This record gives sequence, structure tokens and C-alpha cells, in this order.
Amino acid sequence: RETTEFFGEVLQQNLTLREFLDSDWTMLNTRLALHYGIPFGDQDKFQKVQLPQDAHRGGILTHASVLSLTSDGTRHRPVHRGVWVMESIFGKSPPPPPANVEPIEPNPVDSPKATVRMKLDAHKSDPNCAACHRKIDPLGLAFDNYDAIGRWREVEKVQAGIGADPPVDASGTLPDGRPFAGPKEFQQLLLADLDDFNATFAKKLATFALRRTMTVDDRNDLQQLASQFKAADYRLKDSVEAFILSDLFQKR
Repeated sequence: RETTEFFGEVLQQNLTLREFLDSDWTMLNTRLALHYGIPFGDQDKFQKVQLPQDAHRGGILTHASVLSLTSDGTRHRPVHRGVWVMESIFGKSPPPPPANVEPIEPNPVDSPKATVRMKLDAHKSDPNCAACHRKIDPLGLAFDNYDAIGRWREVEKVQAGIGADPPVDASGTLPDGRPFAGPKEFQQLLLADLDDFNATFAKKLATFALRRTMTVDDRNDLQQLASQFKAADYRLKDSVEAFILSDLFQKR
């Protein structure tokens, strides 16, 4: 509901695509606010709420819905989160994993506790895995401060193993060499690449509205749409209207 209500607010107020990547507000009711640890009144109805500075929220990538979607309900999955960001924000799909690659093993009960990130680093020692993981993993590891159901944490709860639970490391480096120290810095890098997200949005909007896959024949129309969206400062309502009035939709 948070994500649906969030989209509705961006649409109705004609806000920009930037809000999806990072925002200083979200839509909350009492139950979700409790889940996030954000002070809130006794309201079942979702309302627009200005986020506190230390809320660790903003944009749809920090919604519990998205963070849970890219987990398995009990353990966060950085690779799944990275693939989701790659497909939904950058509009690119990674190649399928090579056959017969061993899954990440659970933490041995007699070994020091290790984060999923530590296990992934060991997994990437396989050259068959390393090339793709270098592109995917940073996009998911940026959100390692969020557990499987989207709660903020500073340490990772590890069920098996000895010693203290290890601290979370959500830093990383994008394939183009730009570093980030955590989710907020990562979101700022996404904002710097807003045109990439804008092109992805144009393609996904067209796919949804036309109920078909976009092809090479649609490339010029999609580029033109993305240019129109940019000219409208990426405002959502204006962008949807531009799409509805386009030849791509009118002559479908």
C-alpha cells in the first residue's frame, strides 16, 4: 500500500521521477510507521508524512514492499535486489547464471559469523560468476542495511556460527568506478543518472499501456518520449499525458 499510495501522490501532485529514487517524504499509516520506527499518530489511513532526518527512508527503493519483494521473507538477498535495480531503474537484464554454480552455503556452526556480503565475496572467486556479480552486487549491497522485511539495522543477525553478529557494510563501487558509502549516497548516484531511469520509465510505461513487448521498431518513438519527459522536467502527470498523445499510443 505504501508504494501504491506513493505513486498516486506523485501522479496527482505532478511530482517528478526524482521522488521515486529519493524523497524526504513517504506515505504511512500507524502500522507501517511502527515497522519503520517512525513516530506517528493513531491513523489507519495512509497519509503523506515528512520523514525525520534519521528515518533512513525516501524513494521507493527503501519501501518495505520492494525490499521484501527482493528477499525470501527470512533472509535478504543482495543479488536479487541488485537484479531488481538493474531491471527496474537501468532497464537492463543480466544474463542467466552459468549452470552448475554452487549456491551460497549457510554459515558453519563452528566458524565465525559471516555476513551474506562476505559469503558473496567468496562466491565471486569463481571466474564464471565474477563478471556478472561485479555489475549486479553493488546495486543490491547498497541496501544491506535493510533486512528481509525492510527494517533498518546496523548489524546482520546470523543464526549460526560463533562470535558477535557482524556489522553491516553497505558500501560499494559502481561499474563505472563511482563509490558510495551506503544507501543514501547510492540514491544520489541514481539521481545523477536520472536520464537512464527516465528512458527505462518510458519503456515500461509503453509496455504496460500497449500490453506488448517493445521492439527495435519502437526505439525512435521511445527516445522521443524520453526527450519529451525530460523537457517536462520528468513530471509524472505531464509525462503520462505526453505518452497518451504520442503516435506510439494513438496509433497502437
